[in-house]
Amino acid sequence: MLKSGLNERNVLYRDKLLPDARKRYLEKMAMIGNLDPYEVPSRECTRDPDDLPPLTFPDIFVYLVCGVSAYTEAQFRNFKSMEAHVQFTNGWVHDLEAYKSPSCENTVVRTKVMHSQRLNEPPLKPWVIVSSAGKVECAHCTCMAGIAETCTHVGALLFKLEATVRIRGTKTVTDVPAYWVLPSNLSKIHPEVGYRINYTSSVAQRKTLDQRINMQPTAPAIRSRAQKLKTPPGNLEDLSPLLDTLLHHSKAVGLSGMEKYYAQYTQHTAAAPSSALPPCLAKSLYDESIDARDLSAVLLACEKHINAVSVTEEQAVAVEEYTRQQHLSSAWYDYRSGRITASKMHAVYATSLERPSHTVFTQVCYPHIQHTVSTVQTRWGISHEGDARKAYTESRAAYHTNFKIEPCGFIINSSFPEIGASPDGLTMCECCGKGCLEVKCPFKYRSCNIQQALDMKDKDFCLQLSSDNLQLKRHHRFYTQIQTQIFVTQSNHCDLVVWTENDFTVVRVFPDQEFWEPRLQKAQEFFKKVCLPELVAKYHSKDMQPHVPSEKEQ
Repeated sequence: MLKSGLNERNVLYRDKLLPDARKRYLEKMAMIGNLDPYEVPSRECTRDPDDLPPLTFPDIFVYLVCGVSAYTEAQFRNFKSMEAHVQFTNGWVHDLEAYKSPSCENTVVRTKVMHSQRLNEPPLKPWVIVSSAGKVECAHCTCMAGIAETCTHVGALLFKLEATVRIRGTKTVTDVPAYWVLPSNLSKIHPEVGYRINYTSSVAQRKTLDQRINMQPTAPAIRSRAQKLKTPPGNLEDLSPLLDTLLHHSKAVGLSGMEKYYAQYTQHTAAAPSSALPPCLAKSLYDESIDARDLSAVLLACEKHINAVSVTEEQAVAVEEYTRQQHLSSAWYDYRSGRITASKMHAVYATSLERPSHTVFTQVCYPHIQHTVSTVQTRWGISHEGDARKAYTESRAAYHTNFKIEPCGFIINSSFPEIGASPDGLTMCECCGKGCLEVKCPFKYRSCNIQQALDMKDKDFCLQLSSDNLQLKRHHRFYTQIQTQIFVTQSNHCDLVVWTENDFTVVRVFPDQEFWEPRLQKAQEFFKKVCLPELVAKYHSKDMQPHVPSEKEQ
């Protein structure tokens, strides 16, 4: 809140704040080298999207909902600001300006946001401070609720920043990022005839924007009324070819009530007895009576649950059978919660145990949050996994004796139950023994063949040529993922299938004990020092406010 009765001429914005708000404002300034975001000249800022911090949708959720207020020490839980996307899609948010102080790793991003009701008033000026890892450290706005740091104008800024970063991530070697799909800035509202006005709802506008960012076809915003056609009544016999097509190519639940098709909808998932299944860590360990800010109490509680992650061989088998639908099963996410999975092992090995990346521990402890985010890359991989598997099976069957691929669920190794893996299949043949399968359909190289992808010399591409043979790069995150799958499943090897529309290849990867041992040790330490305190008391997510040095420390 602002002080009243002050002569505003030559008075700094922060000096007009009440004492508590001004103290907090100075703390936020300390995060960017004691600079006031409102005093940084525009000529020293950049509007280049490549200079923006890597913000993602989970980062917005973690800040607006799970973040902690500096005033009340309670979680924000501002679900209303999660709806601020409407201000962004309507064009109320102006261009983003970013400034990174040479003395710290944080970046301040600021903009102007139009009033949604009072259009003739000067726009509001929100800003956010984001770390180099994408964590939202704090925020501010000149609106009445701005000192609370989670107003809708801050939310609208975050959504525009996330959309801009997402477009930047779809850039390829030959394509230019399509920043033009972002809503244009509105500075003044002009009258318009009714039939030219877009009456599309905010939900539909957001869906259309996501489709454009993901390079999917969209319907026109303004539609013309179609003429009514006289259609003769149909019957089930006429619809039979259509219903047969729906049965094989979609999840048409309406067919489950028809006599001809109901048998196809019988539940075939493994009904594991509840006594054989271990408890889910995220559901069984949390104790809300523990003060998350009392480290000694948290550590004492963790000692009592140090063996909660252990499973027997029977329980491990039951979990694997019960989760074979993988991402289509809620139980798959439940048993992944709190365990370091193969796909997260690379990030866990790279993060600090003392100050772990909030993105990493959030994805490990709460994988269902990431599940809510769907990108064109993930949808491409999922939709073409069957094509890659078919090509792999046909190429291997002729050269292996009694070759077969079995589906699998979430696999936990009872020797190190803190870790789990969900390969795309388990392979078996008399000549090579047990193996696992990992399929990759890289969206970035979807139109290339493997040689073209190699010629790009892109560090993100997972393969390289060595002595005229294709190899998986040892420093690539896929190598860490596959080594984890090999040791968790106790396989002799893993076949990596890299598939594009024009080509595919198979690279066999063997166990690398020297590579695996330090990562196993780091993952077990990460579980004890990071996952367990978070699962028991939400120690890390409740303590999201960064440390600001006191005057003595400075």
